Amino acid sequence: MIDLDLRKALLGNLSDCSAGARIIVGCSGGADSVALVKATIHVANELHLDLSVVIIDHQLQKDSTQVAEAAKELVLKLGATKVDVVAVQVKLGPGAGGIESAARDARRSVFAEYAQRLEANAVLLGHTLEDQAETVLLGLARGSGARSLSGMRAIDELYRRPFLAISREHVRSTVSDLPTYEDPHNSNIDFARVRVREVVLPTLERELGPGIARALVRTADMLRDDADALDRFTLDSYAWVGPNIEGLSELSPAIRTRLIRKLAIEAGCVVNDLTREHVLAIDALITDWHGQGPLNMPGGVNVEREHGRLKFYKP
Repeated sequence: MIDLDLRKALLGNLSDCSAGARIIVGCSGGADSVALVKATIHVANELHLDLSVVIIDHQLQKDSTQVAEAAKELVLKLGATKVDVVAVQVKLGPGAGGIESAARDARRSVFAEYAQRLEANAVLLGHTLEDQAETVLLGLARGSGARSLSGMRAIDELYRRPFLAISREHVRSTVSDLPTYEDPHNSNIDFARVRVREVVLPTLERELGPGIARALVRTADMLRDDADALDRFTLDSYAWVGPNIEGLSELSPAIRTRLIRKLAIEAGCVVNDLTREHVLAIDALITDWHGQGPLNMPGGVNVEREHGRLKFYKP
């Protein structure tokens, strides 16, 4: 029996997939992803979709191989017929961005490879409403802009998150009778996301009243609409302004800084290392010009003001 809320969410998320479309569900053996697999098996049969399940073994725990094989056995019992276990090498160390980021990059590489090989239309992930709220709070703590605070998209190119508007408690209740696995990292408060989950959100709920997670998700939805609109205006501005100082100076700060970031990334700046401070330093070449020399940007890119234009280059 499929939970009606999960079925509705999946039907909406997959509404553009016609019969015969290939979809992939990413699974870790945890309750959220097992619930996603269980519900998607039913909906895939209903919509006549070709479903594959990819179980990722991050090899970060000594029993990870056994956990992955147990998850495969469970998923097969639930009715999936195409199930693969893939062991990944999580690259840790300088430049990896932390264990959570490195693990995400490793599994995303697998999903992308599988999607290309299977010609899949979508990769489904088991993120819930609380995951979205945590993402917003983490972005707020980092001092991020509207794009980061807008959280995750339910449909983000290849990746889909049908349960973003459904609570973790509800999602997990649908598999409470199944032998799911809880990653020890999910209770390790050394990780910022776990501290948000275990300490920050409960404290906010207690001190400000219930419903904080849903309020954060509503805020993310509104900010996403705003960020999308600003990005469209930025693309329109790029068509006629480009790197010209005079045109850039006439733009509003919100549009101009977005355009600066776009120009910097196109020139080769490392996206994850390009900070607000970098963008504002470039902006000062336009709005506070007093003969500054070339600026050094992440990725070995230099930028300077030359003959009325911003010039991005690698020396």
